[in-house]
Amino acid sequence: SSGINEEWPLRPGDRDGIVRIPGAIEPEDTQHAYAEEEKVAFLEWINSRLRHDRYLTKNAWGKYIPISPKGDDLFDALKDGILFSKLINDSVPGTVDERALNYPKTRPLNHFKMLENQFVVLNSAVAIGCRIVSIRPEDMVCGVKHLQLAVLWQVIRAGLMSNISLTKHHGLKKLLNEGESLAKLMARSPEEILIRWVNYQLSRVCEGKYIKNFGRDIMDGEVYTYLLTAIAPQETDLLPLRETDKLARAEMILEYADNLEVRNFVAPHDIVNGNMKLNTAFVAQLFNKYPALDDEDQPEINDDFDDSIDVYVEETREEKSFRHWINSLNLSPYVTYLYEDLRDGYVLLQAMDKLRKNLVEWENVNVPPFELRQHVFKSSENCNYVVDLGRELGLKMIAVCGSDIYEGNKLVLGLLWQMMRYYTLSLMKCGNDMVNDKAVLDWCNCKLKEKKKEKSTDCDSALIPLL
Repeated sequence: SSGINEEWPLRPGDRDGIVRIPGAIEPEDTQHAYAEEEKVAFLEWINSRLRHDRYLTKNAWGKYIPISPKGDDLFDALKDGILFSKLINDSVPGTVDERALNYPKTRPLNHFKMLENQFVVLNSAVAIGCRIVSIRPEDMVCGVKHLQLAVLWQVIRAGLMSNISLTKHHGLKKLLNEGESLAKLMARSPEEILIRWVNYQLSRVCEGKYIKNFGRDIMDGEVYTYLLTAIAPQETDLLPLRETDKLARAEMILEYADNLEVRNFVAPHDIVNGNMKLNTAFVAQLFNKYPALDDEDQPEINDDFDDSIDVYVEETREEKSFRHWINSLNLSPYVTYLYEDLRDGYVLLQAMDKLRKNLVEWENVNVPPFELRQHVFKSSENCNYVVDLGRELGLKMIAVCGSDIYEGNKLVLGLLWQMMRYYTLSLMKCGNDMVNDKAVLDWCNCKLKEKKKEKSTDCDSALIPLL
């Protein structure tokens, strides 16, 4: 509860800069809220990142960029899905095939066309790791502000955190604790790794100084002063520490950040008030531009991972797709590193229960965390139960056993593929019967023939006409 109180010391709406929105249902009892400073920070980021996009800055019926911080211009610009799609591709290039989008020509898109675009947006957001829970295309088109900002923040976060990887920053291995493996480190959330990075930099210039969060622990500005000195000693100094007024100190810090070309997301009051979301984004920017890790020029890391030789490889597209699919089911805990986070079997059992309701008998499940001496035994029991349930669903569990899941064997990918396929086909039930692959293939070819596209769905180029 203390962590929640640090982030939200008052009710939404009791703080300056919080905008309250009446709920659509029972507005007298239900209210949503968003922070005005977050809205402004996000639109400034969009303006800076997409300012060179020719379509957004100049098109036949009007321009999207730059967005004014006044009024609801940001929310209106997000409604048709074009701006969202461009930002997703900026965060993770190649995610959205823009040929599948509806573009306005001489007039704004109608409601139906905008819904189609937002369907692409939300599915693409899930594909890059965003958690889209109870958010519909209709919410985005209707301009439900707090939901638009929730998706927007996750898309921005995905881009900021995408470089926190050992394949891109080899020096991250310096953040390992004693006895910790690289797999354990990279299974942590990007925010946890950023906190370790800050503490590593602080240890170089100020003994005994460390943080546990990007809220209360950075409000006095001392951490940022030491951090900037550690990562850019030639351009910064400790002069802000002489300033006793916290707001003035924060302004001095951001002047240094401006000189380093990383003054995005935060204003002085965001530092003093400890806005965790905006300060996290600011630190991620500092890391991306000034990692200040000693091993940045080492040769490429090998193409495989093995704890015994302490080597890590960036996850493949296949592994990333499976990880994003699992996270889209809204399970707990969040899966950051596929093999490590599935070892105890608990997440996989939750996923199995999504495939068929009440499939899992939860009284037979060991719920983590486990004591160290019981970890292997209880995790193996869960993993064996996963295999048994897979066979009950009719999945092909050839040469797959519980120990493969616990040990992080690549055979887990085959299990995940079958689970994802089963889940997808279950969404297309015809009455009480499951739809099979042949029915889907026949439907696709029928639709293509209707459009006079005589192409087999074996070819990727058939997907655009199908859409």
